[in-house]
Amino acid sequence: MPATSSQPRKLAIMQPYFFPYLGYWQLLAAVDTFVILDDVNYINRGWINRNRIAINGEPSWLTVPLQGASQNKYICDIDIAPDDGWKKRLQRTLATAYSKAPHATDTLALFEHWLAQADGDLSAALHRCITQVAETLNIKTTIIPSSRIYPKGELKGADRILDICKREGASVYVNPPGGKELYDAAMFREAGIELQFLQPDLHQDQLRSGASDGSVLSILDSMMHNSVEELAGAVQRFGLAGN
Repeated sequence: MPATSSQPRKLAIMQPYFFPYLGYWQLLAAVDTFVILDDVNYINRGWINRNRIAINGEPSWLTVPLQGASQNKYICDIDIAPDDGWKKRLQRTLATAYSKAPHATDTLALFEHWLAQADGDLSAALHRCITQVAETLNIKTTIIPSSRIYPKGELKGADRILDICKREGASVYVNPPGGKELYDAAMFREAGIELQFLQPDLHQDQLRSGASDGSVLSILDSMMHNSVEELAGAVQRFGLAGN
């Protein structure tokens, strides 16, 4: 829910990922403004241009090929590879893997709509991916790409985070649980910003998945097996804790 004048304004900052898992969407739903941190170095074999789906119950990678990708380049400076047939291969892989899934038709349509526009700028394509899924799951959060709004200059680490929070008028910064060792809560308090951490709940006992071993997969897998209404409720059920 957007903040009112009596509520603290919450902000989160995260790299853009390719159809990320449910916890990513819970972080997005937990805040008023979500900044896509795309002017940081690309990570080889990470989650930026690939994610896992289930094929015959086993986790398998679904990967968007890139052109000139390097860990020495920012995400916003990398392009998607020209289509030499890889788009049809991805469509076919996803359609075959989930041919019997109850919500395959709508999920495949969403993916194919995204894929049709997945050309050139990787960051722009990921921004569209995040926006399209957020709209589908009824997440009202404002989504901003950092390289276009907040160029980093010489700022690094927590200084960059605090600068963006101040520019956005945020009083609460929400970070994924893995960031507890990265930031000093006292530093944030001195800047007048409360540091909170998401406590994701993946609802693995409630939501259906294609993985036979309980592996955490892309939101695409969740959307294949669960209704939009179920997932829209699931992304809102998370916890927040201070440091």
